[in-house]
Amino acid sequence: MKLCYVLPQYYDNSAENFFHIANFLEELGKKVELYVVIEHSDITPNIANVEKIFILDSHYKNPSIIYRLIKLIRIYFELYRRGVKFFYARASLTGVLPLIIANRLLNYNRSNIIFWSCGQDVVPLSYFPTGKNIKRLISKLLGWFAFKGVNYLATGPELMVDYYHQRYKIPRAKILTLYNDISLNRFHPLSLQEKVINKEELLKTNKKVMLFVHTFNKCRGADILSLIAQKIKAQNLDILIVAIGRPGDYSFSLKQEIDEYKLQDCLLNLGQIANKDIDKYYKVADLFIMPSRGEGFPRVLLEAMACGCPTLAFDVGGVNNILSADTLDELVIPLGEEEKFIEQSLRLISDDSFLTELGQKSYKKALHYATANIVEMYTDCLSKLKNA
Repeated sequence: MKLCYVLPQYYDNSAENFFHIANFLEELGKKVELYVVIEHSDITPNIANVEKIFILDSHYKNPSIIYRLIKLIRIYFELYRRGVKFFYARASLTGVLPLIIANRLLNYNRSNIIFWSCGQDVVPLSYFPTGKNIKRLISKLLGWFAFKGVNYLATGPELMVDYYHQRYKIPRAKILTLYNDISLNRFHPLSLQEKVINKEELLKTNKKVMLFVHTFNKCRGADILSLIAQKIKAQNLDILIVAIGRPGDYSFSLKQEIDEYKLQDCLLNLGQIANKDIDKYYKVADLFIMPSRGEGFPRVLLEAMACGCPTLAFDVGGVNNILSADTLDELVIPLGEEEKFIEQSLRLISDDSFLTELGQKSYKKALHYATANIVEMYTDCLSKLKNA
């Protein structure tokens, strides 16, 4: 079986989680004849078991969308000649549009096009320098065109199938459930002694650590970090919130919140950390919090769980599917109940024995998402499509 996997970007030192996909592709390449197309990259990554890697552009940081489409069409025509019949575009509109044009409009090559999306905007609005309303309209129209033009939409977990069926009226038979994977070689628990030593070396603290890894904006709940930190300060608790992420919109500034409420002793803003180094922080955290108000399949939850770190999140997107069923009452808070989220985060992190129990359950659930299991899920799915 021949498969082309299309990625929007890949950078060794990027904070984006596309970095982890190299490990997944290496394992997938053992099962299928694999070709990889990367739209943005400053290097050609060394990924084993891949027949060929195509870099769309390594010279221009922001080539025009027209340039990218033309070059992609050339690459796809080469892959058509090689007999590739399955194309998997991961969250890349420019990656999937040429395939739709060739397959649906020109009837050139009847391939199976699979477009992965998980509750996020499928079009980066920065492509369109016009007003916000026009950007939203263009985004919606192109997203609709992509969803209608591909053979299958891939998403996960199961709750996201309902989301796409209800919002975009996509038939359930056209929606594939394919999970994110987690590398247990990178993400795994430490012994208690290792955790204490590494925490001191990494963060220069012996306090309990509450970790946040996401974009610093209100959609991802970064504003709640300040509210938790203010409680920690007022109650003089021996807890440190560690925040990792990139700045979001200009309506919210985590740095400004820290300065305004003098939270430097209980809220540490580390900014962006390269994805290849992010596992170090999960391994020393005592509680991972995700107060996000909108999600699809949040990979950060898997990363924390695989490191044996309990996670607290709002009930959004696929959170209920990801977390262990017997921990939902403790670890999932109804969206909008912010005070309950804050109080629960402080209660959980203060209960050592309960944290240990929850961490063990989280790790056990994370094993379901191990790379080998997800590769098998993908290959089983492709085999069924091939034989359909």
